[in-house]
Amino acid sequence: MTDNAAREAGRREFVPGDLTLEAPIASGSQSILSSMGGAGSATKHVAIAGNMGVGKSTLTAALSERLGADAHYEDVADNPYLARFYEDMKRWSFHSQFTFLSQAFRQHGEILRRERTCVQDRTIYEHFHVFASSHFEQGLLDADEFNTLRLHFESLTQIVPGPDLMIYLRASIPTLVDRIRGRDRSIEANVQVAYLQGLEDRYERWMATYDASDVLIIDTDNIDINDADQRETLLSLLEERIAGRPVKAPFASLSKRRREIKAAAAGAVGSAALA
Repeated sequence: MTDNAAREAGRREFVPGDLTLEAPIASGSQSILSSMGGAGSATKHVAIAGNMGVGKSTLTAALSERLGADAHYEDVADNPYLARFYEDMKRWSFHSQFTFLSQAFRQHGEILRRERTCVQDRTIYEHFHVFASSHFEQGLLDADEFNTLRLHFESLTQIVPGPDLMIYLRASIPTLVDRIRGRDRSIEANVQVAYLQGLEDRYERWMATYDASDVLIIDTDNIDINDADQRETLLSLLEERIAGRPVKAPFASLSKRRREIKAAAAGAVGSAALA
C-alpha cells in the first residue's frame, strides 16, 4: 500500500457519526470523577496526540481542569537538545528524539504510579512513530540512529501499557502554520512547512494502524480549541464520551482500536469456524 493509500484508508475509517462504543469507557450512571479515577475505580489515562500547533497543550489544560485530573505535559523545556535541533536538525535529531523517548517513558511511569485520572499531552508512541520515523524519512537520521531509536522504543513500550483513550487532534497544514505563528514561540521560528507536512503524513499513517487504545478523532479545522465557546462545546462532548454516554458531533469520530478487543474478536471467529 502506498503512503497516500494508507492515509486515505485511515481517513475513510474516521467517518463522523455516532460515537457509541460497544463497551463504554466507564458507566454512564457514575459521575465523571468516580468513573474516571475516584475511590475504588481503576485509574484512567487519557492521551492527546497531534501535530505541532494543533492545540494539544490547550486541550490538556482545559480537559484536566474539567475532570479534576492531573495534567502531564511534554517536557520540552527539559530537553537540552531541542533548541539546537531547530538550528541544525540533522546534527541533533538523534539526541533530541532519544531524550524525548526517555522523558515520555518516565512520564508514563509516573502516570501508572498515581491513583488519579491523568490527561497527557503527547505520548511515547508519537515520539517514535511520528517524529523519529519522519526524521528518518527526511534524512535527518541515518539507518543506525533510527534502528537504535526503534530498539529503545520497543524496549520501553514492552513495560508501559497504552492509554485508556487516545484523542487525536487533526488539522490542515495552513491551520497549523497560522496557530504556530500566532503563539510566537521563538524556538519554533525556523520550522518549515515541509517539516510540518512530513510530520502530518506520519501522523495519518500512524493513526491508520495504531491499536494500543480506542481513538477519538477531533477535526480542529472545524472547531477552534482556543475559542472559549467552541472549547466548551468540545469539553462537553469529551466529558460525556469519557463517562460512557453516546454523543454525536460533526467534528468528531471514534474508532475502536484496543488490541485485546481485536484479539477477542479474532478468537471468536476462530471458535465459530471450528464449531
